[in-house]
Amino acid sequence: MDSTPSSTASGATSPFRRPPARPTASPASRPSPAFGPVRPAPLTAAAVPSAPPAAVAAPAAGGTRQMWEQRLRSGARWFYWVAGLSLVNSLASIAGQKWRFVLGLGITQLADALAAHSGRGIGVVAVMDAVIVASFVLLGRFAQQGRVWAFGVGAAIYALDGLIFVGLKDWVGVAFHVFVLVMTVRGLDAARRLS
Repeated sequence: MDSTPSSTASGATSPFRRPPARPTASPASRPSPAFGPVRPAPLTAAAVPSAPPAAVAAPAAGGTRQMWEQRLRSGARWFYWVAGLSLVNSLASIAGQKWRFVLGLGITQLADALAAHSGRGIGVVAVMDAVIVASFVLLGRFAQQGRVWAFGVGAAIYALDGLIFVGLKDWVGVAFHVFVLVMTVRGLDAARRLS
């Protein structure tokens, strides 16, 4: 077939044309098939590039440090998620909504439910919720700075909070609390290794 562009009846070049033919390669320059005999490669010093051991070890150590820093940041972000979703849960409860996020704190949900049920103390509960949410934001901030104690205190408070979900037999809430605890403990481990 011809690799030149075809012309239409109006004389314009058609965008639909065949690609140019490939030149045929000699058998020596063709790549070897995936099966069959394999040609031996020369084992000379020039064929095998060598690198000094220190140059190879440095990126691995830097990569490991980056991995631990990423785990630290990931673990610390969970405090922000818990604080934000607890705030949304509290605002929804004050507004009279019945839905909630399971990642939020059980203590704020319990206080909101008691205030809504009794019809009193909504202002006190709102202040308490704000203090608890602000505490988790501060824990997240300190955890992002690599403070091991922030991870420990936050994980302990969140574990105690998970007992509320165990008492209520809210197994989905328990499962999410366990997941967040695992992620924060991974952050704690990373903070200890980096300090």
